[in-house]
Amino acid sequence: MIKRISAGIIGCCLLVLIAALPVHALPQMSYTLDPMYGYKIPIPLTYTVDNVILDVGEPGLNKPSDLFSDDKGQLYVADTDNNRIVKLSGDGKLLASFGEEQGVALDQPSGIFVDELGDMFVADTGSGKVIHLSPEGELVEEFVKPESSLLSPDLEFAPDKVIMDRRGYLYVLNKTDYSGFMMIDAMNRFRGYIGANRVPFDWKKLLIRLLATPEQREQLNNAVPQQNANLTIDSKGFIYAPTVLSTADQIKKFNAMGENIYKKQFFGESSIDSGTLENPYFVDMAIDQYGIINALDAMSRKIYQYDQEGNLLAVFGGQGDAKSRFEYPSSIVVDKAGSIYVLDRDRNNIQRFKPTRFAELIHEASQLHYNGRYEEALVPWKEVLKIDENYPLAHRGVAKALMKEEKWKEAMKEFKLGEDQDGYSKAFAEYRHDFMRQYLGWIIIAAVLIVYVAYLIVRFMIRVTNTVIRRYGF
Repeated sequence: MIKRISAGIIGCCLLVLIAALPVHALPQMSYTLDPMYGYKIPIPLTYTVDNVILDVGEPGLNKPSDLFSDDKGQLYVADTDNNRIVKLSGDGKLLASFGEEQGVALDQPSGIFVDELGDMFVADTGSGKVIHLSPEGELVEEFVKPESSLLSPDLEFAPDKVIMDRRGYLYVLNKTDYSGFMMIDAMNRFRGYIGANRVPFDWKKLLIRLLATPEQREQLNNAVPQQNANLTIDSKGFIYAPTVLSTADQIKKFNAMGENIYKKQFFGESSIDSGTLENPYFVDMAIDQYGIINALDAMSRKIYQYDQEGNLLAVFGGQGDAKSRFEYPSSIVVDKAGSIYVLDRDRNNIQRFKPTRFAELIHEASQLHYNGRYEEALVPWKEVLKIDENYPLAHRGVAKALMKEEKWKEAMKEFKLGEDQDGYSKAFAEYRHDFMRQYLGWIIIAAVLIVYVAYLIVRFMIRVTNTVIRRYGF
C-alpha cells in the first residue's frame, strides 16, 4: 500500500509538472485512475501516433463530422462543409470522393455507415434524408421521414448519425428527437424507438412544483431528457451510445430488446481546470475486436478505454496542437489491427494511433478475463506487471486466476494491491472457510481440551479453597 501511495504521489507530481508545460511541448502520455480514490496513476504509453492524415487532395477536409472504418480498413469521412463523402485507404491515400462533382447531391452530411458490401448510408442532415449510395457512389435510394401515426406531424426529420443492423434496419439519430434512436426498415417504415433517455427524478424539482405558479409548472413540464450524441454497433450486434450532459451512465450498451445492459456508473472524469465544474462530453465510441470500448470525450479531448465490465484501462490524448492531441475530436473508429483513428473537426485531420506492446497485453488479458478464462489471462497479466508493477487491473486479474486455483492467501494479497475490497472479502471468506474445514477437527479437540483443563483448574481451586476453610476456620 505504501508503494502504491508513493507511486500515486510521484505520478501526481509528474502530472503537475507536465501541466505547467506549454501546450505544444506536452509529451505523449497515458494514465489510469486509482479504483478506490480516483487519483491519476501514470502508466506506460499505450498508443503512439504513427500517421497524421491531412492531405486528401483539393479541397481539404472542412469541418468533418463522422468517420467510418470498413472490414478492409478503408476510411470513409463525412466531410460536412464540403458536402461530400471522402474514401481513404488506411494510410490516408485518397481513393474516391462522392459529392456534387460526382453527381451526388449532399447537404451537410453528418454521419456515414458502410455495410459489408461497400454500400454507403449517409445521414444527410441538410436534406432531411438518409441517402443510400452504391460502392461506386451512385444513388440507390433515399430514406425520408416515415409515415406513421406514432410520429408527430411536427417532428422534423434531420438525420445526424446512422447505422444498420444485420436485419437491414436503419437506426437513425435524429437531431430534433429526444425519443431515442428511430428504427426504419428497408421499406422506409417506422419500427419504433430504442435507447430513449428519461428525465431523472429530482426532489428539488418536486418541491418547486408544489410551490410553483401554473406558469412555472408549465416550464418544468418542458424539461427534456439528455440526448444521445452518437451510436455504433459491434460485430455481435450490440449497439453502443454515449449520452451528453449527463452526470452518470454516459455510456450505454443496448441488446436486441433495446435494454441497456452495460454497467451503470460514472464514466470519464470531472474537471475544474476552466474554473467551473465540467463533466465529460462523450461524442463517439469505437469497439475493437477484443470488446474494448474507446470513448471519445470532446470536453477533455481525451480517449477513455474501458473493458466490457466498465473497468478503466487507460486514458490518453488531450488538448493541443501536437501529435496525439486534438482541438475538437468529433469521431473515432478502430480497425481490425487495433489501430485507432480520430477525426479532428477543427484541425481537419485524422490521427492514427498504433497500440504499444503494453496496450496489446492489456487488451488480450481483458478479453480472456471477461470470458471467464482467468487462468489463461494470468500469462498476459503477469507480462503487464513486468512492465508496470503498479497497474491495478492486472493485480485484480492475477487475483481472480489465483482464486480459480484456490490460492486464497495469495489472491488476498493481489486483491489488496489492486484495491479491490469486494474481491479481498471474497478471498478472505474462502480462506477462512478452507481454514475451518481443514482444521475444524483440531479446533474442536483444542476447544474441548481447553474447557476440560479449565474445569480441572476450577475444581482444583474449589478443593484448595475448601481445605483452607477447614484448616483455618474461615
